[in-house]
Amino acid sequence: MDGCLSITPLKIPRPSYLSFVDLAIIEEKEKEEAILADAKIKYGDIALEFVIIYKTKPTLGVAIEGGINTRQPEPTVISIQRGGSAFESGRLKCGHTILEVNGQSLRGMEHRDAVKTIAEAFRDPSTNRLYLLVTVIQQEYP
Repeated sequence: MDGCLSITPLKIPRPSYLSFVDLAIIEEKEKEEAILADAKIKYGDIALEFVIIYKTKPTLGVAIEGGINTRQPEPTVISIQRGGSAFESGRLKCGHTILEVNGQSLRGMEHRDAVKTIAEAFRDPSTNRLYLLVTVIQQEYP
């Protein structure tokens, strides 16, 4: 043999494998990051958190106070009941001020309108979760 046909070992990298679940998680994280980036522009330099609450229970189980017609102009979580979807999620906390529900702003709403918006979003059969944009603006509750 003249060396023209010598075999050189070739290492082919193994392709990475992502399941549909992995792709959905990546897509969800990218969506969260985009929403938070837009919210930073909209709400300024405040601590923002994106909370997803899956509708695992028949009730949301959240009590809020506040609205434009009260002393506290923003709807703020004052209690989370055991047995509700919010409690099950573990991410929503007392003291969180809810700025948006499923992309709809609660700023400037009266208390009853904010409560109605949250309740309607929870009852919406087209989705199995609530997307909440929250911050801690007021003092924290125990």
